[in-house]
Order: sequence, then structure tokens, then C-alpha cells
Amino acid sequence: MEAIIYIAHGSRREAANEKFRFFIKKVMEQSSAAIQAYGYLEHAEPSINQAIERCIEQGADEIKVVPVFLLPGIHTNIDIPVELEKYQNIVCHYGKPLGVDDIMTEILVTRLAEAGFAKREDEMVLLVGHGSRVPEAAVEFEKLAKRLAVKIGRAVHTAYLTTSPFYYETAERLLGQKVYILPHFLFSGGYNIKIKKELDKTDGMIFCSPVGFDDKLISLIEKRTSEVGNDHKLSDYVKA
Repeated sequence: MEAIIYIAHGSRREAANEKFRFFIKKVMEQSSAAIQAYGYLEHAEPSINQAIERCIEQGADEIKVVPVFLLPGIHTNIDIPVELEKYQNIVCHYGKPLGVDDIMTEILVTRLAEAGFAKREDEMVLLVGHGSRVPEAAVEFEKLAKRLAVKIGRAVHTAYLTTSPFYYETAERLLGQKVYILPHFLFSGGYNIKIKKELDKTDGMIFCSPVGFDDKLISLIEKRTSEVGNDHKLSDYVKA
């Protein structure tokens, strides 16, 4: 019997984990799968192992694993697959992160509009991501930025928290202009506080809400789940 498991990163802040639980339960309610579970990579329970065990207890011998992560990275390409490889008696089909999609672009456009972005000539956007040692993450991030730039008709710059170009350095280069800081994060909290604290006194910076667990993501997760098939090999992701 087939099961679906949705995996999130997890947060040290219980309020953030509760937001994911509330959101993913809505995803599960719309699915026809008989067996479903969710788990966290770290900082919270149920863990990935606990989620898998729950599915096995309900009779699952084949599992679709959907990483609820924005972009590929060490967690999606290595950490999660390593946990899945522990279960040699279960067939695991591993999906892709949310990635680049019109739905994601639409959410980003909404976040800009909420902050007052009006597509004026004196406005530009700084899209801020976490950053990753996996080159594929930067490639996908730039694709997303280009899609957003086309959609809004304004320049979209990119920067990161943990890798170059860093957000504070890029913001400094944009001084004197009206810049919308757009955080590309699911979990709101520490990262957003850090960015706002760092740039709050910088003239011209306007802070947008992060992507968060927007209801529009339900359709995107359903799409990623439907893409998981027998041709997805776990070993391919481990080597990525």
C-alpha cells in the first residue's frame, strides 16, 4: 500500500512548527491517499523516522516522500535521502522541492503588493534567500528572480543570508533607491528578524512578509506530489 509523507525542515520556535502542522493538514485533507503523515528533519517531532514508522504500522510498503522546502540544497539532496535509505524494505519515491513555479511567483507578487509595491520606476526588489553549498540552489533562485522581474516589470536583485552575495552588502550597493526586501522563506522568525534588524536603519528599505505557508502552496505541493513516480530513484538525489 502506498503512503505519502511530507517533510519540513522544522523550527526551534514551536509557533512556527504549529503553522506548518496547520497548513500541511489542509494539504492532507485534499489528498485521496489512504495513508499520509508529516515529519520534520530537525528541531521538532514527529521526525522523519517517526513519520515513516507510522506509515508502516498502517500497512504502507511504498512511500512517496515530498520535501516541503523552497529550493534544492544539502537538506533535500543529502540529509533527507540519508534518513530514507535506512528503510531498505520500503520502496521510497522521492520528490522535488517547491522550486520555480508560477504559483511561487504569484505569491511573491502578492507579498510585494501587500508592502505597497506599485511597479513605479523608482522601485526595485531585493529577493533574499538562505543560500546553499549546492550550486543548483543558486541556479533555481536566479530563475525565480527572473520570472518575478518579468512579472512586475522591475529589477529584481538577489542576495543570501549565508553565502555571497550577502543581503547587507547588496542592500548597501542599492542605497538611495526604494528597495523592497522580499524574504524567500517558509518559516518566519529568526532570519526575518535578523534581516530587519540589520537593514532597518537603512534609508529606502521596505520590508515584505516572507513566502510563509500560503494557501496557494497547497496546489504546488499537490503538483509536486503528482510528479513523484516510479522513475524517481532515491540514489539520484543523494548524488546530486
